[in-house]
Amino acid sequence: MQAKMSFIFTCKVDSHPWLTETVEYSYLDEKVVRKWVGQYRQSSTYRWINGVPLRDSKDALMVNYLYLQIRNEKTGKVMYTCSWVTDKEIREDNVEHLALCARARWKIENEHNNVLKNHGYNLEHNFGHGKKHASEMYCLLNLLAFLFHGILSYADELYARARKRQGRRTEFFVHLRCGLWYVLHESWDSFLLCVNGEAPG
Repeated sequence: MQAKMSFIFTCKVDSHPWLTETVEYSYLDEKVVRKWVGQYRQSSTYRWINGVPLRDSKDALMVNYLYLQIRNEKTGKVMYTCSWVTDKEIREDNVEHLALCARARWKIENEHNNVLKNHGYNLEHNFGHGKKHASEMYCLLNLLAFLFHGILSYADELYARARKRQGRRTEFFVHLRCGLWYVLHESWDSFLLCVNGEAPG
């Protein structure tokens, strides 16, 4: 808040018991969105309240509370439940968007950090080499590689085709290394065609 930056943070029952109790005894606005997702109808229930104190103190930060529960209407099974606090005003016309933004934090953890750790980038490898800043440099180079691979997937048709052909990311990296080990390529396109098995290097 002091830095004039907005936030959307997860608000768990066990970490914010006072706020949870306050919300439980308050009137919350509600919006239910139903949509067909292939084999069943999915019901998303949004509940929210603006202007509640984060904790029980005079200097408590005033926040806006958002709750989401997603349920399979066919079986009645609850598929997802979470709640968040934000400084953004929550309204009927923006509650779905704010929930999407909040869930994107998990998406970053799952689809970015998890990939960096377990799918070929080896981010958890001990980069404790050198005496000053070598480990930071190795980590930054890793992040840059991940960034450029994402850009190439959208901007380079040959790269995207080669990436799709090889399936798993770790297998794709093996093909990239092999393509560099045995053949001297005249161009980036020649290299990608070789990796894709479309033409000799």
